[in-house]
Amino acid sequence: MSEKDLPPSDSSERPSQSDATQADRQTPASGGAAGAAAQGHGGWAQENSQAGGQDASSNQPNPVISKAPVITQKKNKNISWIWLVPLIAAVIGLSLLVRDYMQQGPVATVTFKTAEGLEIDKTQVRYKDVVVGTVTDITLTDDHNSVLVKVSFKQNADFLMREGARFWVVKPRLAASGVSGLGTLVSGAYIGVDIDDSHQSEAEYRNEFIGLEKPPELISGRPGKRFTITAPSLNSLDLGSPVLYRRLEVGQVINYTLSKDGKGVEVQIFIDAPYDRFVTKDSRFWNASGVDLSLNAGGLNLKTQSLVSVLAGGISFGQLPLVDEKAQPEPAPDGTRFVLNPTEDKALARPDGLAFPIRMKFDKSVRGLQTGSAIDFKGILLGEVKNISMEFDIATKKTTVIVDGVIYENRLGAAIPEGQRRDKNGQALHDVALKEFVSSGIQAQLRFANIFTGQLYVALDYFPEMAKKPPVPDVNTQPVEIATVPGSFDELQQQLNVIVEKLKNLPIDSIGHSLDETLQSISKLARTLDTTMVPALTTTVQKAGRSLDGVNKTMGSVRGVVADESPVMLQLNSMIKELSRAAKSIRSLGDYLQAEPSSLIRGRSQDNIPFKESQ
Repeated sequence: MSEKDLPPSDSSERPSQSDATQADRQTPASGGAAGAAAQGHGGWAQENSQAGGQDASSNQPNPVISKAPVITQKKNKNISWIWLVPLIAAVIGLSLLVRDYMQQGPVATVTFKTAEGLEIDKTQVRYKDVVVGTVTDITLTDDHNSVLVKVSFKQNADFLMREGARFWVVKPRLAASGVSGLGTLVSGAYIGVDIDDSHQSEAEYRNEFIGLEKPPELISGRPGKRFTITAPSLNSLDLGSPVLYRRLEVGQVINYTLSKDGKGVEVQIFIDAPYDRFVTKDSRFWNASGVDLSLNAGGLNLKTQSLVSVLAGGISFGQLPLVDEKAQPEPAPDGTRFVLNPTEDKALARPDGLAFPIRMKFDKSVRGLQTGSAIDFKGILLGEVKNISMEFDIATKKTTVIVDGVIYENRLGAAIPEGQRRDKNGQALHDVALKEFVSSGIQAQLRFANIFTGQLYVALDYFPEMAKKPPVPDVNTQPVEIATVPGSFDELQQQLNVIVEKLKNLPIDSIGHSLDETLQSISKLARTLDTTMVPALTTTVQKAGRSLDGVNKTMGSVRGVVADESPVMLQLNSMIKELSRAAKSIRSLGDYLQAEPSSLIRGRSQDNIPFKESQ
């Protein structure tokens, strides 16, 4: 073997190093202790390979020996995924807190009488059915008479923190005007809030409010108009009472207060759009509450409105007839004041014009005459009685009844603008025509308005049959005194008094004795008839009965003779038939002799045409 065939001296080292390098590349790094062991084994393998290489180099070619793998362990630096769950929850909670803080709005305190139906963190606050806040706390006031409800609003609810905001608890309520809040039976009670948007910029900021015990009848933003109705008393009107136009509900009563002078009430009503345009300056309002039952000279009158107005009261309104039909009525502005009339007839009556006071004195009783009774002239209503009083004259010891009343110029047809005069202060004086009317010789008389109820009225008329002419009244004094005449009921009373006097003068005692004697005579006659006439009449009746029995028997025999199947009737029927045949024969003979009179001498000739006996 030559030296060329032998590998170089470092040939055994190069493959081992390359193999070791290759083994190092392929060995995974899995741990510290395993790596050290691998390194130890690797050094031992390297030494053996070097020693073996030296020995082999001397005897044979160096073989390629692979290096042992080195095993190493990598350090564990991974974090468990389970820790991401609380981290995400913390981030979400923090975001919710930030969002709540960013959306947190103002806080208000509302005072209520009780906290019925309210719960902390559950009861909502709604504006136009939109949730704008929540109740966060409920405490008692210092005097323990009310409760303080703390409300936390949302960020966009700052407009509610103004003067004039109203809070109330919405829950089921039953009132005369109807049932409300039924939806809270399912959702629970909540606090309603309302504020007038039109005056929002002018109102001052505040965060303390007094809650309403009842829901407001009118919510802001509702289209329509408000009006004020003045009345002497409230009668059956209440909050929520309907306002009717032609029996159609167009509004309601929203408030009522006592007038400043305490002599009446002021009722606030609201008419919804578009019906508010029917309220004009010439509109008239009247009380439509309950049932209108009146008994007067015209008889019994009964008027009713809708069922709601009968139960809860109501107000109706209408229009006066226009003088010019082409003219358009002018709508009444918001806040116009009207007067509430007691009845529809008085409300829609034409304007009466100036009132002319008159006075009448009566000597007789005026029972049945009352304040408000009619004063008419020939059936036309001119005025009414205003007052009834009494006057006593000490000198004459005479008592008279004074009846004060008024008559209206427009009802008399004397409303002449040119005839009216005004004094220095510009006050209108009574028309001259009225003065001429009362001084024309009219007189007053009490008459029955209803004979069943005894109601009276004053009739103004001319009485030419009266012998004494009425004095001319002084029209320059007020009231003007009008002469009176006795009424028809006075004459009737006088006639009744005369009849009573005549009845008193009758000899009642002697008439009574005569009647007693007459009754005794009639009693004796009755006893005589009972003892003598009645037995004789009884005997006569019995005989008549027996005679009637005989007559009945005779009639029975006659009926037996004249029966259809009786022998007598059969014989009569056969005899009638024979007589009928004999009559036919005689008629045939007569006809033949009339045709052949010579047959009586010559006898019957032989006829070419056989003779046919008539049937």
